[in-house]
Amino acid sequence: MAESEPGNAIEATGWLTGLPITVVGAAMNVANGVTDAVAVASATKAGAGFTLSPDEARSLLERAKRLRNNLQAMNLDAEALTRLEPPAQDPGSVGFNQQAVNTFMAGKGANERMHQYMVELIGRLEKALGIVRESDGQAASDVKAVGNSDQGKGLIG
Repeated sequence: MAESEPGNAIEATGWLTGLPITVVGAAMNVANGVTDAVAVASATKAGAGFTLSPDEARSLLERAKRLRNNLQAMNLDAEALTRLEPPAQDPGSVGFNQQAVNTFMAGKGANERMHQYMVELIGRLEKALGIVRESDGQAASDVKAVGNSDQGKGLIG
């Protein structure tokens, strides 16, 4: 984690650092009593960033998930290409194969960075939509419900 001044931690550096995503009308905002006007004003005051409608955010989230999955599948092919062997052990075949493998390794690295980009975007969109908070809230209520029941009162029961 980077520090702006001694003792003041700031967000870890990523491609979306300093670019908040605000979803106007998100369930999370409504639950916290934040109106659309307040959300837009807050996002505008913050400067750079993205302000989306819930439909836009959900659409972008689905597209980002598809891209992430495609990149993950491509990574398997990219990995296989980095293990190519020359057809013969003559200098021309070996040299050409090494150049091809180096190119495929660079492509694999670029694919992995694009995958990380999509993973971060998905996390930010889910957070802006309140998806993470809602699942955390549901988990907390489930734990409380089990804690208040007679189930799970020990290792056996």
